[in-house]
Amino acid sequence: MSEHKKRRKVEICHNCHTILKPEDNFCPNCGQENHDLKVPVSHLIFEVVEGFTHLDTKLYNTLRAIFLYPGKITKDFLEGRRGRYVPPIRLYFLASFLFFLLLGFMIDTAIEKGQNGFFDGVVDGVSESKSKAEKENQKRLKNAKKALKEIKSSSDTNGLYKAEYELNDVKSDIKDLENLDEQTKDLQKKTNSWIDFVNIDADEILDEMNIQNDDTLRTLIEKLPEHQQRQRLIAIQKQIVLDTVNTVELSDVSNEMSEYFTETIGTKSQLKYVLRLHSLKNNALLKVQYFQDTIITIKGSDGSVENKAYKQRILKMSDTELDSLITHRKKTGRASTNFMGFLALERGFLRNVTHYELAFEEDAETAIQEITHFGIGVFSLMMFILMPIVAILLKFLYSKRSHSFFTYPFRILRYLWDYFLYLIRFRKTRRYQYVPNILEGHTRYYYEHLIFSIHIHSVLFLMIVIFVGGGVFFGYWKEALSATMLGFIIYFIVALKVVYRQRLFKTIFKSFILFFLYIISFFTILSITGAIKFALS
Repeated sequence: MSEHKKRRKVEICHNCHTILKPEDNFCPNCGQENHDLKVPVSHLIFEVVEGFTHLDTKLYNTLRAIFLYPGKITKDFLEGRRGRYVPPIRLYFLASFLFFLLLGFMIDTAIEKGQNGFFDGVVDGVSESKSKAEKENQKRLKNAKKALKEIKSSSDTNGLYKAEYELNDVKSDIKDLENLDEQTKDLQKKTNSWIDFVNIDADEILDEMNIQNDDTLRTLIEKLPEHQQRQRLIAIQKQIVLDTVNTVELSDVSNEMSEYFTETIGTKSQLKYVLRLHSLKNNALLKVQYFQDTIITIKGSDGSVENKAYKQRILKMSDTELDSLITHRKKTGRASTNFMGFLALERGFLRNVTHYELAFEEDAETAIQEITHFGIGVFSLMMFILMPIVAILLKFLYSKRSHSFFTYPFRILRYLWDYFLYLIRFRKTRRYQYVPNILEGHTRYYYEHLIFSIHIHSVLFLMIVIFVGGGVFFGYWKEALSATMLGFIIYFIVALKVVYRQRLFKTIFKSFILFFLYIISFFTILSITGAIKFALS
């Protein structure tokens, strides 16, 4: 509570009816604040404005200590000077809220730029080349006209013919350059068409056609160059359409598939038609003409080909059916995950993977945004698990008992050597009177390391928000991120030295051990947390 707040005090507590003294800010019986709220709305608005103009100094003191004195906030907190700072948990919530807000904004911006950036880069390259070519051609035109004028005045017939040829050549280049704008406009259509064909390959199409995995058709198609695969698949699809007994029409076809099976008619390709795509029924056999007089038999799968229809069936399966499918996959060696017998997790994982695979086919941009925001949620949850584990690592590295355990062999040898020197009368008195204990010495409490872990993660988030956020605003976020991470490493080493009060060399050595263990812990916990949350969501 701010010390600037002016309370409207009452004589009797409204909650427990205890008589209050004029100096009581809170009821001594129930703890309720001695502040009357029965006032006009205008008065409440005034209090809100006053609250903003007389901000609590805790946030200022906390930020000042964080950025000017590394480790001071943890050191003061552990020594009992806590009233001047924002509590650790509240500070972490504030820092993480700002951090994940910035992270979400950066990811959304990157996805948006990724959708438009490819063609923008192509057009920028064309525009830059066009600008250089224009300058070069203007210079050539000027020189050609000048040369032609000089040759005409000198009556040189051969030179005149040569100069006129050069002038016509330059004019032809300028005319070609003027047509470049039209070519650039067509570039987006060609680029998008190329991207559509890149996003879908022959294997995916054969899966959608429900062709058996070991079918001869797959082997033959794979041997063809990519530009011939499309023609051959269209010819086969035309034959499949004619068989209404062994095939079934695909009801939900992606835009890429429709574009792939679109043909044009006429010399100018003005007319287009799209094939109504069909797939083979399970275990169906169908003879088709592969090439000229070559006839092959194609086989429908036994239900194991994971095409779009198969994935849609998975989403509609009951828990019992999914359990049977998962068991079958494990027996055939096609299981993609292993949750050590937890079928509920495996069911959820399979359903979600299938859902996102279909989502990518329908709307890749929306699916990417959905997955990235899911990842941010996993990241935020993982940090709550990671911080206590980092505190365990700190307790292990900075425990005098741990140090005593690892140095025990050297201490026992030192004790025996001292005893030997005493026995041979080389020393009159013994330096070490007692056999050293394997675990000795005071160690810090676990909560002390946990407070440091919470503070250091809060500092990292705040540094990223302030410096990387500024880099995003000015367009230099990569450089800002590199500088921030380098600065944080230095900050972390200084904070360790201030809080744990060890020599600089030992602090640097332990900090590198911590970084190594932190990276291992980070990715291990992230993968486990992500897999479980993904399966349960």
